[in-house]
Amino acid sequence: MSWQAIAKKDFQDSVRSRVLWGIIVLFALLIGGIAYLVVDSGLTGANQTVAEALVTGVFGLLVLFFIPITGLFISIKSVVRERESGTINLLLSLPHTRGDMILGKFLGRAAVMTVTIIVGFVPAIAMLLLQTELSPGVLLSFWFVTVLFGLMFVSIGVGFSALFNSETQGTVGGIVIFFGLYLWQTVTDLVLGLVDYELPNFANRFGLGQMFQDMFGSLSPSGRGFGAPSSVLGETVRRQNEAGEVVFQTVYPESVAFYMQNWFVFVILLLWIAVPLAVGYARFSQIDL
Repeated sequence: MSWQAIAKKDFQDSVRSRVLWGIIVLFALLIGGIAYLVVDSGLTGANQTVAEALVTGVFGLLVLFFIPITGLFISIKSVVRERESGTINLLLSLPHTRGDMILGKFLGRAAVMTVTIIVGFVPAIAMLLLQTELSPGVLLSFWFVTVLFGLMFVSIGVGFSALFNSETQGTVGGIVIFFGLYLWQTVTDLVLGLVDYELPNFANRFGLGQMFQDMFGSLSPSGRGFGAPSSVLGETVRRQNEAGEVVFQTVYPESVAFYMQNWFVFVILLLWIAVPLAVGYARFSQIDL
């Protein structure tokens, strides 16, 4: 049970941090500000499907930028700071194993990240529920998916923190990880484009924006459901409606392999959480402290 003690202490130490509360206030102001602008614009009184797409789309852009930065910020130095300060020797002299430390650090920072997201979203969600007719299920699904997204970055941060030897390396590593996770598809496409080769569709499912979209599409009442094909397979086609007007519509294949269905994104999410922790532990268990 020693991992529980580490997680509890890590959470309590983080909660006392003024920086953390600053992040929560900033997040609440950004999300709340967007919600206010949406309510004030009156667009939510229009077609509900359009309104929901607008709200979740704008929120999504902010989440895809802010949550990774926050997740890495609160976790990338979680282990290496203990090593550099020397407190790790005291910590491990107690009945804690190195595995307990990695797990406890992850769970403690995961709790911090969850609280940050939940508290930060409260004003915006309350405003939209009280002043618009947007579906509560859509908003709560978005809220939940944001929490899952945040846990993924906490895991990546803790796992990589166990690989670094100093806080400076942790800071630089966090920056490299952030841009690497966002730019790997662009860089890969550019390199493969030189040899006229494209990544298979399955590889694109590991993209951060794609993962968020598939998770939300799986859980949201307005989404396409667990068993629907991933949106990476969506294709925009040009058609004519009954009035003969040209319209654009996104179509999906009728049936696809299980690993290209929406629900498989949660397997990918588990990999993003488990693999960095496993790699970090494998390295951390071998190093000389």
